[in-house]
Amino acid sequence: MIADYQVEQEGDLLTPGLLVYPERVKQNIESMISIAGGTHRLIPHIKTHKMSAIIKLQMEAGITRFKCATLAELDLLVGCGAQYILLAHQPTREKISQLIYLQKRNPEIGFATLVDNYDSLQLFSELAAQHSIKLKLWIDLNNGMNRTGILPQHAVQLYRSLEEHKELIFEGFHVYDGHIRPLDLSERIEKCNQDFEPVAALIHQIEVKGGRVPNIITGGSPSFYPHALRQKNLLSPGTTLLWDVGYKKIWKESPFQHAAVVITRLISKPNKGIYCFDLGHKAVASEMPLPRVQIVGMEDAVHKGQSEEHLIVEYEKENDFKVGDLFYALPYHICPTVAKYNRAYTIEKGKHTGFWEIEARDYHIALDQ
Repeated sequence: MIADYQVEQEGDLLTPGLLVYPERVKQNIESMISIAGGTHRLIPHIKTHKMSAIIKLQMEAGITRFKCATLAELDLLVGCGAQYILLAHQPTREKISQLIYLQKRNPEIGFATLVDNYDSLQLFSELAAQHSIKLKLWIDLNNGMNRTGILPQHAVQLYRSLEEHKELIFEGFHVYDGHIRPLDLSERIEKCNQDFEPVAALIHQIEVKGGRVPNIITGGSPSFYPHALRQKNLLSPGTTLLWDVGYKKIWKESPFQHAAVVITRLISKPNKGIYCFDLGHKAVASEMPLPRVQIVGMEDAVHKGQSEEHLIVEYEKENDFKVGDLFYALPYHICPTVAKYNRAYTIEKGKHTGFWEIEARDYHIALDQ
């Protein structure tokens, strides 16, 4: 319903634009904590929002550990005073050098990253020795997504090699299974458990021979609930903070609310039943087929095409839409949508109250290493 998102001062809003609803963000944080059974199991990803304001809300709720994917996000977490930061994107030489720089400048913060191969392991060991530091590493496991990670059945030797390097600290295993997306919750739980079996076997293999796996980070947002049913594992949801149409379709029972929407205006009616909005590729994630947004009040519209600055839809129902009217659109994929904006309007109780900066869109290379 439009009333769920409507802003009183619509005439003051520039489009396309991004709105965030702080109270809904807070409620989503509470739901995350409830599902996890406490803050101690959460290491949420910040790639969805990239905002210090949301990080601070999580920290106020007792969350102290975070995941990130980019150096800009890493730097933002440092500035926010996070206690523990995992760069969950295996770095190459130039990026691990930046992480080491930040680690040396901020010894009170726990820094870690991922490794899934011997060449990177050797590189990390050499650079750690060169800078007289210890690097914390999580071994990234591939349990079916086939994007990154080492297969669990090949990971024992990598674990042993890591343990042999005195400059490196084994933090545990990292398992991201974004490929698990059955719409039925029971099927999603079953698939999650099935794909986790090789990981459990790996841990057992290590422990029966006297090894130790300090911890394991499991899943993202679609598999958040299935992994929450386990014990002694960390959970790293991210999209749950803002939510989107794509994940709502996968997890229809979720308690999460749409806490971010895109605003757009009708800019032309070039033919009967044809409507053009100022919502092009540059304003919303466009990696998936149309539709890429769900326009509130035009849910039945057929999305015909999109270019850099325009979205064309076909809508046959009678209406009194006028050029200049403002519409609220729910993105199918919120993470890359947020990354297109420098700041977001904050909306509280239907009023525009200010802005939240989206600081982690860029990273300034540290030159004084």
